[in-house]
Amino acid sequence: MSKITESARNEDCQIRIPGICNFNPETTVWCHGNGSAAGKGMWMKANDILGAYGCSSCHDVYDRRAPVPEGMTYMEVKLYFLEGLMRSLLILIKKGLVK
Repeated sequence: MSKITESARNEDCQIRIPGICNFNPETTVWCHGNGSAAGKGMWMKANDILGAYGCSSCHDVYDRRAPVPEGMTYMEVKLYFLEGLMRSLLILIKKGLVK
């Protein structure tokens, strides 16, 4: 497990999907970006830097294990993830895990 992945323990969710986020730091993990733009390939996770701190509920929706909230599109879910990625990157910089 990388230092970035390990750093998720007890962090606040940065994805924050309205009506989905459980705001429970005990469930936060490092959520890797989906798709080839994030370096993801068949049987390969995306590069760690292209991820976000996410609670179990937001992670499930982003990874499509749970349904997208009614009235929201998956593109909007991706936008919440990307905003979370930016907030998470700033946290990683403050922690000295990314320069």
